Amino acid sequence: MSAKSCELRTVMVMNFSGQSHEVAISVRDLVVDYKQLRAVNKISFDVKQGQVTVVIGPNGAGKTSTMEVCSGVRTATSGKISVLGLDPQKDRSKLNSQIGVMLQDGGVYPSARVFEVAQHYCNLYGNRTTATELLDAVDLNRQRKTSWRRLSGGEKQRLSLALALAAKPRVAFLDEPTSGVDIFGRDLIRGIVRRLADDGCAVIMATHELDEAQRVADHVLMFQDGNLLANAPLAELRGSAGVNQTLEDIFRDLSNNSAVSKSRDTQ
Repeated sequence: MSAKSCELRTVMVMNFSGQSHEVAISVRDLVVDYKQLRAVNKISFDVKQGQVTVVIGPNGAGKTSTMEVCSGVRTATSGKISVLGLDPQKDRSKLNSQIGVMLQDGGVYPSARVFEVAQHYCNLYGNRTTATELLDAVDLNRQRKTSWRRLSGGEKQRLSLALALAAKPRVAFLDEPTSGVDIFGRDLIRGIVRRLADDGCAVIMATHELDEAQRVADHVLMFQDGNLLANAPLAELRGSAGVNQTLEDIFRDLSNNSAVSKSRDTQ
């Protein structure tokens, strides 16, 4: 599949007005506890419209918990969260029509067929787009009669992304969108993510794949042990670290420095 065809498919789905860099998500002093475990430790950050904010960090770093709180799926222990000026818990009904959520669990009934699921989501959002357009955007029209359980892992990821786009969202929460996806599927998803931001959507995307993050990120949030190691534009991070430094290099350096600082504090 060519890059041009990916772009054309994406344009069919996305139709936002203008690009803006106003704050779409504001998080202040967020804490998420699970009984005795603190998953997120008093973090603050902003996500802006028209940008891709990539959330990176190891397993258990607090990425998914933060995404779930911001999207209204989980309740924060404490802190203040605003999405498009609304509270993701109290104003959930108002936000649902303006956000797209792709979490790690697709939540699709195993026997449901691809086209039927896409059509259902389109109907939920008043047919802002059609099931055929959605499936075409993620290259799944050939699988339209296939059940969820018979899709490959990469195809399930692409369908989950399509469902998150059914609302033509102003804010998109994407948790590991390229996990298990082959190289061509990654190209397609990368094109969709970039087009979303270019058309004014605020995209917040969690990933373990640092090379993928480096390809699409405008802004980077680096998590470790529930804390933020970094909260900065990608260009600024790479500029301060040296042009040959990758995100992986930067993360390792910051992680090591953080570990050294903690060790000194405990002595």
